[in-house]
Amino acid sequence: MAKKTRKTKHKFPSVTQLEICRENNNGELMAKAINKKDNLERVEIFVLPNRKIKPELMTGDVILARLSCDNGVFSAKPIVRLSKQEQAVEKMYGVVEKYGNKVMIASSEKNSRNMYVLDSGKGLKHGDYVCFYLEGDRRFKTVRILKVLGPFDLHKATDSLVLEKYDIPNVFSNRLKKELKTLPIYDIADRLDLTDLPFVTIDGDDSKDFDDAVWAEKTPAGFRLGVAIADVAFYVRHLSELDREAYKRGNSVYLPDMVVPMLPEVLSNDLCSLRPRRRRPVLACFIEIDNNGKILSHNFHRAIIRSAARLTYGEVQNALDGERNDNTAPLFHCVIEPLYEAYQALAIARQKRGALELETDEFKVKFDKTGTVKTIEKCQHLLSEKIIEEFMIAANVAAAQTLKKKKVPVMYRIHDKPRTERLPDMEGLLKTLKMKLPDEAALKPQHFNKIIDACEKYGLQSGVSDLVLRMQSQAQYSPHNIGHFGLGLKDYVHFTSPIRRYADLLVHRALIKALKLPDGGGLEDGADEKLFEDIGVHLSDTERRAVNAEREMLSRYMAEYLNPALGQVFDVAITGFSNAGIFVRISEVGAEGLILMKTLPNDHYMLPESKMFLRGMRSRREFRLGDKIKAVLKEANPVTGGLTFRFYEE
Repeated sequence: MAKKTRKTKHKFPSVTQLEICRENNNGELMAKAINKKDNLERVEIFVLPNRKIKPELMTGDVILARLSCDNGVFSAKPIVRLSKQEQAVEKMYGVVEKYGNKVMIASSEKNSRNMYVLDSGKGLKHGDYVCFYLEGDRRFKTVRILKVLGPFDLHKATDSLVLEKYDIPNVFSNRLKKELKTLPIYDIADRLDLTDLPFVTIDGDDSKDFDDAVWAEKTPAGFRLGVAIADVAFYVRHLSELDREAYKRGNSVYLPDMVVPMLPEVLSNDLCSLRPRRRRPVLACFIEIDNNGKILSHNFHRAIIRSAARLTYGEVQNALDGERNDNTAPLFHCVIEPLYEAYQALAIARQKRGALELETDEFKVKFDKTGTVKTIEKCQHLLSEKIIEEFMIAANVAAAQTLKKKKVPVMYRIHDKPRTERLPDMEGLLKTLKMKLPDEAALKPQHFNKIIDACEKYGLQSGVSDLVLRMQSQAQYSPHNIGHFGLGLKDYVHFTSPIRRYADLLVHRALIKALKLPDGGGLEDGADEKLFEDIGVHLSDTERRAVNAEREMLSRYMAEYLNPALGQVFDVAITGFSNAGIFVRISEVGAEGLILMKTLPNDHYMLPESKMFLRGMRSRREFRLGDKIKAVLKEANPVTGGLTFRFYEE
C-alpha cells in the first residue's frame, strides 16, 4: 500500500491549470493546481518566468502551464494566461498624523496636500509610514491600510519609501546565490591577448565597478580606438537564475544613499570589474577613424586585457591642465594624450552631425557618518568625462552597424523626434526671437541648438534648456530602428555597460552569435523580433521606474537639506508656470519648488497658451522663463520632497 500511495502522489499531468497564490521571500511566484484530480492539493509549485506573457504575471492570475518535477520540487513553465487578476486597489502612501481623537494620513506624493481621515487609528502611531488604498464611492471613500512600514525615517527607509512603491527588487534569491558558486571559467586559448596594450579605466572618484576601459593610438589615417567592455555575457547565460533576475530588474538603480545593482557584487565589483593589473575577459571593439572623427572600419573580439591603471575624471582633467600626479604622469604621453587627440576628432564629427547640445545640471548628495545630508554639490562637466562619452558613443555605433548587417534580433536604443503637438509650446518664444521651426519631418537637433544659442543674449538659456528637454520624446529600447534624434545618429545601441543594463547584455549576446565568437554566451536560437519587442517594452518600463525612484529620493533629500533654511531668501530661476504659481529652481543645489500665486504682487495674472511668461493685467508686469528673482522658502517637506516659496521683493 505504501508503494502504491507514493506512486499515486507523483502522478501529475504534464500540462494543467494553476492559480498563482503568492510571492515568496525571494520575489518568486508560487502557484497551486486548480483541478483536484491533479493530486497536487498540498503542493506549492514554483512558477518559471515567461517573458512573452505581458503584462507580467502576478498573484491571482490563472495560467495554463507545463509541469515538471526535480527531486520532489515542482516547477511550472507558463504557456498562456487564462485570466488576469486585475489589481483591485490603487496603492497610495502617506504618513499617519494624530490630533486628539482624529487620525489622518498625509499623502507622501510630491506637491500633494491631500489628507485622508481614518475611521479608526487602532494599531497606528503618529509618524508611521503606511501603504493604503481607498474604497467606496467618490463621496464616501474609506481608508484601508495595506501595510505599516514603520516610523517615517528618511535615512533608514529608502526600501519602504521608493523600492516598495516602485516594486524594485533588491534581494537576490538563495537559488541565485547557489548558482554563483558554479560560474564558468573562461578559456584563455579562445581569446585575443591584449594584455600588452595599456587600456585604462576612467570613472568617478567613488565608482566601484569598472566595466569599460579605453585606449587609443595615432595612425596614418587618423586614430585607432580601443573600447574594452567586461564580458558579462560569458557569466550570465540565457535562462540562468542570473539571467532571470537581471531581466526582472532591467537595470541598476542609483539612489542618493544606496545602489540597487542589476547583478550581484561578485560580478559587478569583481569578476566583471576591470581592476588595475588584473586579467579580465572582455568584448573588445576596435574602431578606425579619420582626423574628422568619421568611422572608417570596426571589429569585435573576445579578448583578455589587464588594465594599466584606474584613473578618475579629476585626475585626467588635471593631467590635461598640466597637473600630473604619480598615477597620470607615466601614462600621459602614451595613453592620456592619444585619448584626448582622438576625442578632438570625434568632437568634430559630433558637431558636424548636429547632436542636441543640452546643458543639464546634475547634483550629488553627500552624507556625514550618521547618514544626514552634509552637502548637495553640482557635478562638474569635465572634458575628461566628454572623452569617455564620445568613445562610448563610437563603440555603440560600431555595435549597431555590425548587428544591422546580420540576421539576428537587435535591441536598438531609439529616440524619436518631438511630437508635432508639443511644438506650439515654443511659439511665443520663437516670435520673440524672430525664429521658426520647420515641420516635424524636417526637424533636426540643430534647430533646437540654434534656439538655445539665440537665448543666451536674453538670459533665457537655462529656462529654455528645460523647455527643450521637456519637449523631447523619451528614449526607448526597441527592435524597430528609427534612429536616435538627440545624438543625430541613424543606428545606435547600448553596448558599453552590460553590468548595469540588460539591453547591453542582449547586444553582447547578439554580437557573439552574429560574429561566431568563441567561448559561449551568445544569443539563443529562437529569439525573434516579436520577443525582442516585448523585452524592449519591459526594459523601457524598468528604466523609467528607476528614473522616477531616483528623482523622488533626491527631491526628499534636497527638502531635508533645505529644511533648516525656512524663512531665508534665495535667488531662484524661473523654470515654468502653472495656474498655481511659478516653478523655480535654486541653482546652487538644483532644488525645485513652487512660488504660490497668492504671494505675487496684488494683481490679476494671465498665463498665455505658450506658457512662456506670466503677465499682470493691471501692472503689465511680466515674469518670464529664465528670469532670476528672489523668493522666501516657506516649506521644505522631506515626506513629499516638495518645496513652496513666497515671492520676495525689497
